[in-house]
Amino acid sequence: MSTILSKAQRPARTYATGPITRGLRWLSVLASLGTSAWILVRYPSLPDTVATHFAAGGQADDWGPRWSVLVLGAIMLLLSLLLAAMSTRPRGFNYPAEVTEDNAQAIYREGERMLVWTLLGMQPIYLGIAWATLETGGAPLLAVGLVGLIGATIVGIARTVRAAR
Repeated sequence: MSTILSKAQRPARTYATGPITRGLRWLSVLASLGTSAWILVRYPSLPDTVATHFAAGGQADDWGPRWSVLVLGAIMLLLSLLLAAMSTRPRGFNYPAEVTEDNAQAIYREGERMLVWTLLGMQPIYLGIAWATLETGGAPLLAVGLVGLIGATIVGIARTVRAAR
């Protein structure tokens, strides 16, 4: 039986990230950069007041200054870049299972995958919010992103628990 390790005692990561996980991480970062670029390109042509909140049906129900889209872009881009960077360091994650010498690499791999899929699920949400603010619509993208985030969380936790066995 393996000894349960604290975060400081956990072994270093030794596995190689798979090409799909690596590709999805880069795709997500590029998508976030693309949405941010779109916001910057459209910014000069925006009216002084833009929609800042939307009802469940997708109709704007609150308004604010146009610079608020820059705040949205900065927060989402920063969050995406941080998640991408964090996903490469799974040793320090909090896991729903005990990490031992025997299961550490399998758990790390699943933790990395879960964060990358979470990052990927954020991108339709970011694009949907930007789309709704800059144009009209965007609600279907929000729904896809929310399903993706919930799915990434449920599947990621289940796979991590399974990897711990």
